[in-house]
Parts: sequence; C-alpha cells; structure tokens
Amino acid sequence: MSGAYEESGVSLERAERALARMRSAVEATHGPSVVPYPGGFAGLYGLSGYRDPVLASTIDGVGTKVLVARETGRYASLGEDIVNHCANDVLAAGARPLLFLDYVGTGVLDPEAVAEIACGAAGACQRLGISLVGGETAEMPGLYGAGDFEVVGVCVGACERDELVRGERVRAGDAVIGLASSGLHTNGYTLARKIVSEAGLSYADVPEGLDRPLGELYLEPHRAYVKEILALREKIEVRGMAHITGGGLPGNLPRALGGFGAHLEASSWEEPEVFGFIRRAGGIPEDEMRRVFNLGVGFCAVVPAEEAERAVGVVREAGCVAWRIGEVVERRGVSFG
Repeated sequence: MSGAYEESGVSLERAERALARMRSAVEATHGPSVVPYPGGFAGLYGLSGYRDPVLASTIDGVGTKVLVARETGRYASLGEDIVNHCANDVLAAGARPLLFLDYVGTGVLDPEAVAEIACGAAGACQRLGISLVGGETAEMPGLYGAGDFEVVGVCVGACERDELVRGERVRAGDAVIGLASSGLHTNGYTLARKIVSEAGLSYADVPEGLDRPLGELYLEPHRAYVKEILALREKIEVRGMAHITGGGLPGNLPRALGGFGAHLEASSWEEPEVFGFIRRAGGIPEDEMRRVFNLGVGFCAVVPAEEAERAVGVVREAGCVAWRIGEVVERRGVSFG
C-alpha cells in the first residue's frame, strides 16, 4: 500500500514543495520579538514593553474573491488581502498589529498557487511591520472540489489599555474622516461576480467607463491603513474607528460611534470606477450599493470637529487620500445627504 495516501488524493510531497517555496519570504518578516522554535507546533512571539497590555485579535477570510483569482490565475493579491483586512480590524480597536497566521484549504494542493498566496501575505506583513509566525495548508479532497480553495487569516495586535478606541469618547458634532479604499477590497464578491456572469463578460474585458480589465479591478488588493492611522493618532485624538467591510458604511460605522449616529455627504468622497460599473451593469439600487460595498471609503476615523481639517492633512501626508465625509449626530444609524 505504499503511496496509498497520495492515491487517496493527498500529497505530502506537494505540501513540502509549497513550504519550501514560501519559507524565505515568511522568515523575512521575523524581527527580534519572534522567539525561535525550530520545527515547533506554534509561532512564538515575545510581548514586552507594555504597562497594562491588551491583546486584540481577529480572524477572517478572503471569501469568494478566491474564485476571481482562480479564473484569472493570479493569486498573490489574496495573501495581501487577508493580511490587510485582518490588520485593519485590529487597528480599529486601537491596537497595533503584531503577528499573523494564515490558512489555505484546498481540494488538490497547487504548490505554486499556495506559495504565491503565502509570499503575498509575507510581503504585506513586511510592509506593515507584522511578523508572519505560522500558517497551515490543508489538502482535503472530497471536502473541496477540484480547483476549490479558501484563504483565512488571523491577526493579533496589542496596545496599552488606555489606548483602546471603543467609541466611548465620541460626541455629537464630531467629524467623520473617510480614508480612500482601493476598490472592492474583500466584500460583495458574490454579487460582483454574478453581475459579470449575467452581463456575459469575462475578467479580461474592459467595459465602457473602465480603464483596466475587470480581473485587475476585481483583484485590486484590500488596502491597509496601519501607517496612516498610527500617524494620525500621534497628532490628533481619535475617538472612534471603523473598518468598512461587509455591510458598508451603514453596517460598520455605527459600531464605532458609542451609541450615536452619523450623517454623511455622499458627494464628499471619490468613488472608484469599479462601483459605477457594478451599479450600471447590475441595475443595483443605491441603498443596496451602500449596504454591500464600501463605495470608496475603506476606513473611518472620528475626531473632534475642530481637528477635522488637520486630520485629513495628516492622513494625506502619510500616503492615503482622505476626506471629511460627515459628522456624528444624536440619532442612531447612518443617513446620507
């Protein structure tokens, strides 16, 4: 029965090849806080220098964006997607992302594709100063169909307890600052893909009104806001933060407002062209667009009204387009003007 495991559909050799391809990229993310554990069963990270530390953790997946990657044969952006998505979630709590772990589950392991995803994650971690301390690949024929796979990530960050941002300092009249998204990020892909299919288009097509193929626009990596938010918090009191993911502004911004609501001016920010395509091609009502997609605002920070202009300047100087998009109001929910 030699080779029985491989005959059942699982190849240990493919897993080893994938690991070999990604090892150097992963190790390049390790700083002095990563504790050596050769051949170990967990990633070790030394937490030091805190008076009263709080750990912030999150887990999420790339979702059906993986189907766009599979169809186009481009996988690297998925690793960047999951790192940036999870880092933003930790960031919104007031913590600094420190370490990351990834998981790729598949029916038949493609070493090149898995390595591409892992190297994309490692590159994103390096840019953000995050250590990629572990990961897992699982080949499970029968659970996943041929060509199927999913990408999941876990991020852990830390901050002092008094640095947490939970919305309790938010007040009516505060300004809402919106940071520009790079496009769809990692949300709404079931609808976005359906529109491409029903329109009879392929991801190589460049529909009217767009300047790049749909595949490039749909695979634009999820943007990270770590550098910009850390710079903002060094100079200005940030009272609330929201990562704008599934649910859009109406579903995510209220989570940062401590029981208050917000009124936003929809014309105050620029919307990436991909959302115009989706709206037109799918005939999607505006309320549904706002509920499903970020529409150009990937992250929000709530600051005192008198600091709004300065806050926008700090974020822009740190490298991200930003706008004052609205204000906090007494009534709950998010309204648009």
